[in-house]
Amino acid sequence: MKTAYDEVPYPGQPFTQTHPDRLATLATLHGITPPAVETARVLELGCGDGANLIPMALELPAGSFTGIDLSAAAIGIAQGVVSSLGLGNISVRQMDLTEIDADFGQFDYIICHGLYSWVPLNVREKILDIFHANLAPGGIAFISYNTYPGGHLRDILREMSLFHTRNISDPKERIQKALDLIRFLGSAYPESDLYGRFLKVEIDSFLRRPAEYFYHDEMADVSARPYFHEFIERARAHGLEYLSEAVLLTMQSGAYSPEVTETIRTLGADDPVLTEQYLDFLKLRSFRQTLLCHADAKIDRTPRAERVRSLHVAAPSRPESTEPDIRSDKEERFQYPSGGSMATNHPLGKAALLHLGRMWPQAIAFPELLAKARALAGRDAESLEEDGQWLSDLVLKSYAAHFLELSVCPPKFRMTPGARPVASPLARLQAKDGATVTTLRHSSLKVDDERGRNLLQLLDGTRDSAALQRDLQVPAEEIASNLVKLGRLALLMP
Repeated sequence: MKTAYDEVPYPGQPFTQTHPDRLATLATLHGITPPAVETARVLELGCGDGANLIPMALELPAGSFTGIDLSAAAIGIAQGVVSSLGLGNISVRQMDLTEIDADFGQFDYIICHGLYSWVPLNVREKILDIFHANLAPGGIAFISYNTYPGGHLRDILREMSLFHTRNISDPKERIQKALDLIRFLGSAYPESDLYGRFLKVEIDSFLRRPAEYFYHDEMADVSARPYFHEFIERARAHGLEYLSEAVLLTMQSGAYSPEVTETIRTLGADDPVLTEQYLDFLKLRSFRQTLLCHADAKIDRTPRAERVRSLHVAAPSRPESTEPDIRSDKEERFQYPSGGSMATNHPLGKAALLHLGRMWPQAIAFPELLAKARALAGRDAESLEEDGQWLSDLVLKSYAAHFLELSVCPPKFRMTPGARPVASPLARLQAKDGATVTTLRHSSLKVDDERGRNLLQLLDGTRDSAALQRDLQVPAEEIASNLVKLGRLALLMP
């Protein structure tokens, strides 16, 4: 039976927030000892063309990976990539997830991204049942879903689009007509019209996404948007418990006034689910990415700074000053590619952020970061314990603010090319067909330069610099420069 995804393919991509390392890191911060990432058993429900799961299997050769999807076309693409890469630690199959039972096996991490809100009620219940029956003790499940109250606004545009295309059966024509209506609505209102300004926020987000995403996400036959407390009620009925969100920043209220933050805390009454529900009301949230675990897990709801000491740290921090004053108490501000910034006048903080920026995108173990920052800041031996406490607190707060990354098992790649460089075999394969490739940091990257793509395809470990120069017919200096760039983009194999 053909699915809507066979008729209109849904282009896959890697989702950093679903990676076992991210799930293990958040579990660690909440007092849970997670299964080892290096040998993780991972199941992805609705894996599509494998764009999220296959890079994990490539990165973690000692792990085992299973993906299922109802779309035969998508699975065919995934199987082709797996075969081309020669990966023996991953299985992707076309099947209905309702066929999964306890005999399907146990998994340390289960991923369900972009599926729950678009399937019937019995399938949504089955997903939660799989989480309970097939998630290993101590395991973590990731699930994303649409939610209210923000979903009410999206419902308005969805229902308009469905009405406008009610007599059209051809998928491509439906997409075109629906987007024509959305564009019309986006341009119809004067700036002073409050209703138009309200709609325009969602309209702009719809139009930024590929048309295929709009079709499957907003025009699907099913569009379930539970309130957060309703979703957690269903999860608990299946023996599961709420752990956290996949991005800690979404759980923060620091962007609001202290009075607002205190009110949310009071309304939440120390109940994490209640607190998150009121945050959804405050933020008009329409989408969640939630981590679940077994109900018997011992969760510490307050992530503790000392737990970062066992983790690795990475940050793209860049000082505003060309010559930052590290050892004094002069404030220095650090910029981030996201557009955010943070400032500190503490010598240890300035030294740590400066070093992390120089290391980026490589991660560094916390004890090593502490030692390096102390040396740069000229700290004395007597302050070691105090410095460790201060820096771990800074790292945790910066992680919660999404200014830096924490990892249990950081990605492995080369920053500097070897004599015969080897690029990610997946990126080499992808570069043959398009400009978008997957990095070894489990992220998407556009390589718009044709020369860069040609170079990437040749980095199979058989060519030195002279051979690359001969095959590409470009100056040696350009090749050297591009190799360094590819290293900094996490595309070179360790």
